[in-house]
Amino acid sequence: MTRKLFALLLACLLIFMSFTACGSKTPEADTTAAENTSAEETEVNAQTSVEETNSEAVFESAEESTAQNTQKPTADKPASKPATTAKSNNSGSASKGKLEVSTGSVKSITGAKVLRAWKLNSNGVNIEIHRIAYGSQITQAFKKANADGAIDYDKTVTYQPVVNIAIITCSPEHIGVASSQQLLGTNVGKVEDMGRKSGALIAINGEAGSTYKKGAPTIRSGSVVSTDGNGQKRLLIYRNGTWKVDTLTNENCKSYISQGAYNSLRYQWQVIANGKATNEHDTYYHNRTVFAQISENKYIMAVGEFMPLDNMMKVLIAYGARNAFLLNGGNCSSMYVKGIGNTTGTKATQLKDLNKPCVIESEFFAANGMLGLNSAGKQKLGGPCNELDIVYVK
Repeated sequence: MTRKLFALLLACLLIFMSFTACGSKTPEADTTAAENTSAEETEVNAQTSVEETNSEAVFESAEESTAQNTQKPTADKPASKPATTAKSNNSGSASKGKLEVSTGSVKSITGAKVLRAWKLNSNGVNIEIHRIAYGSQITQAFKKANADGAIDYDKTVTYQPVVNIAIITCSPEHIGVASSQQLLGTNVGKVEDMGRKSGALIAINGEAGSTYKKGAPTIRSGSVVSTDGNGQKRLLIYRNGTWKVDTLTNENCKSYISQGAYNSLRYQWQVIANGKATNEHDTYYHNRTVFAQISENKYIMAVGEFMPLDNMMKVLIAYGARNAFLLNGGNCSSMYVKGIGNTTGTKATQLKDLNKPCVIESEFFAANGMLGLNSAGKQKLGGPCNELDIVYVK
């Protein structure tokens, strides 16, 4: 009887020890899952770091970041590798910048189709660029006659208006205006060349005109660089992010600087004021460049391609623009982005594949065979005009 009782107690003890051992292994399974996930996340981050090192500016996919934050392992489901942004169809070759992201990873406004998208950030500056189609297609007749009256071309072209929207988050001190004379030592120059020389992350063509010596003094980086002209309205950009339109004179110029005015900018029209369009009468289909403010630390640089101005204003307002100013336009409308090709004067047949945010007006004409032939009998190439200065973010 004693032996049977001892055997029964021993069996119970073994069963109890078995249950205790099984319970102690459960946390180890959770830890392993977490460690595996961490290793996989490290692998993803390492791959991203390689791309960041190879690019001129850092980019991070929104989808990749969201996936890492939301896809956490559970005890009853194996951890899976976080999803990454799908590669764009336009980024398959080595010539394509690593800043381009899937169009599905960005959020745009209703009614707009994102054709391409880029992201970059550096030193606290975050930029997201959307190349979007908006509005109905336009059919337009183009006719040109030679000096002797003979028709050079007579074409009807149907195209989709496009606008390139760069949403920029940065402190006001990162915004600058610089002249070609200051950067390149020449009176005028290409936006791309000035952008590279300035070290800008992004730049657009600036003021219309061939010289500062028109209309009003000029403020650059908190100093008066020209006192010629007196008494015209300028956009004053302050160090604290305030934008103000006022008449700039030699008498009040230094007073504005003491109040924090950092740059002055000549513009054609103010097209948005306090979130409402103020100038919609221009229905021409020329390319346009607009500099807009969402808040004291958020801005938009926009270059439209044959988009009617009223539609362009609708897009900017939908993106949150409170104030916007029309700068130089036409064939001078250009956007430079560090880390993207920005190649100009390329063969017309290659325009559709260019790794650049915008197409210059004359490049469009070249693509449609409207620039004629050069002295060598080959198709003339399109390219931007020379500019006085740039507005940039560094």
